[in-house]
Amino acid sequence: MCTGWKHLISQAPTDAAILVVDDDLEIRRSLQRLITHFGYTVRMAASAEEADNWLGVQRFDACLLDIELPKMKGVEFLRAALRKDPEMAVIMMTGLDSPELAVECLDEGARTYLVKPVEADFLRLALRDAVTLRRLMVERNELVRMQGA
Repeated sequence: MCTGWKHLISQAPTDAAILVVDDDLEIRRSLQRLITHFGYTVRMAASAEEADNWLGVQRFDACLLDIELPKMKGVEFLRAALRKDPEMAVIMMTGLDSPELAVECLDEGARTYLVKPVEADFLRLALRDAVTLRRLMVERNELVRMQGA
């Protein structure tokens, strides 16, 4: 059965696990409250190193990743995170409205690029789309593995 995008997003998972990576405590707390309100489970990390630890013990449907992190920039961590879990949907967040940086992030595998402050409804939709696409990718990859077995 062929299905369109509108049908798929109407069936978007509501039980997703989201990793929030931002060095600003207030932003992390604000995002946690908002994302929990959307019905998702949230884990938080203040650095790329802490986020990497989370990725070692849990799979996430999506990651909200700040571009300006201490020690390791978000774009570097994006590459590392997708090597660890290529199916995870990564949404980059930044206060920098830079088309060049946005293109770099998207070229490296990010799902989208949000400029802070992010409107709640736009974040909800971005997460819905990211989680939906990730679940489709997981299903597709499972089918490919089954066919190859």
